[in-house]
Amino acid sequence: MRAIKGAFHRVFSLSGVGPLSTRAVVLLLFTGYLLLGPVPGHSDIVSAALAYGLLGVLALAFVVVVLEGTLMRRRLTVTLVPPAAACVSREPARAVVVLPSLRVLPFTSLDISLESPIPEFPKAALRVSGTSSAERKLALDLTLPHRGSWTISGLRCEVRDAAGLIRLRWRQPVAAALEIVPPTAIETRLPLVSSTQRPGDMVTDTLNRQGDPFDIKAYHPSDGIKKIVWKAFAKRGELLSRHPEASMTPEGFVVMLVLARPEDDAVCSAALAYARSVKGLGLDIVMGCEGSSGRSPATSVEQAETLLVDSVWDAQNLSGSTLQADATALLDFCAGSALRVQVRKVMLFCAGSRAGHEADGPQIIRLATWLSAQGIEPILCLTAPDRLVQSAKGRLRERVVGMLVEPSDTAAEPVAAAAYRQFLSECLAKQWEVFV
Repeated sequence: MRAIKGAFHRVFSLSGVGPLSTRAVVLLLFTGYLLLGPVPGHSDIVSAALAYGLLGVLALAFVVVVLEGTLMRRRLTVTLVPPAAACVSREPARAVVVLPSLRVLPFTSLDISLESPIPEFPKAALRVSGTSSAERKLALDLTLPHRGSWTISGLRCEVRDAAGLIRLRWRQPVAAALEIVPPTAIETRLPLVSSTQRPGDMVTDTLNRQGDPFDIKAYHPSDGIKKIVWKAFAKRGELLSRHPEASMTPEGFVVMLVLARPEDDAVCSAALAYARSVKGLGLDIVMGCEGSSGRSPATSVEQAETLLVDSVWDAQNLSGSTLQADATALLDFCAGSALRVQVRKVMLFCAGSRAGHEADGPQIIRLATWLSAQGIEPILCLTAPDRLVQSAKGRLRERVVGMLVEPSDTAAEPVAAAAYRQFLSECLAKQWEVFV
């Protein structure tokens, strides 16, 4: 079915020959038929007038468009201004195209579109016509399907006539990117789970000083006579008193590993909401993610959001093949000299649709099993699947509907209920905590 769709797309999206569009090629063929057939054979005046009229229109459009396009290509400089702040996925991100004073001839137009090396980049274009003596600022709203840094490599400019017969194209290189972040989740229902505790002698509590009286400071009458250091007074003639040193209290850490492909922005939102909740309680976080590829784990919410955005393309290309390596890098970071913590629990954030997939579900089970073998308890936090298909018959119906109806960008992929239940049963059999 995909091959048939591809063949139809190639047939109906022919771009013509050179500056001639597909419409112009068809008109030329029709004109040639008239000139070679009815005009000389039957001395048809109507056919001759139609043929020579079409040739005149094509020739005039060709001259006007080619000359105007050549002049614009030499003189026109288009500026692209991306959004100053990061935008949210599936929400309009406004980019501004700045044009200098420009005169577009009547019955012609200038089309400007963005070019990106990313295949999923949305197709959008601006059409400019008329004359303006001042600078033009044209807004272009783009809706990006998921998080990531969406690179814009160039601007595709095209001058064309109103009938769409002749066009002249050129490319202006630019270097810009649209920063897209996951949607913000307001709250989380996940319980607080501390992955580990650092030794008490590593964390200082300066507000509650209840340690041994080893600290020394200048004497104050409220300190009392018992705290005076008489030996220091005998040597220096200065009254000093002892005070308790800063007490040592353990501090909790929450270690999170986010398994998120490009389409799993909901998982990123849930993980970031949990990280904000944990930081609000005064605990520390360490977050790694799928496709980290040597990037350091995040220890703050801002770093976590940046990590999830920067790693999205690696997560897409690696397709879950580096889950154990990503988990190893996270644990090594926690055990390093900077933190020196021993992890006992790891929060695994994952999409429920992925857990119910026949190929991806076993990958997650193998990762959790490997963590258990290291003496680390995996805690799975799943986002609920949007659509569960109860049987193979239901999946066949979904395929038939998909052939007849064009699916929308937001359509959720169906998940086999049997595979999803099997995944949950395996987790429960191994006594792993699962939150949905």
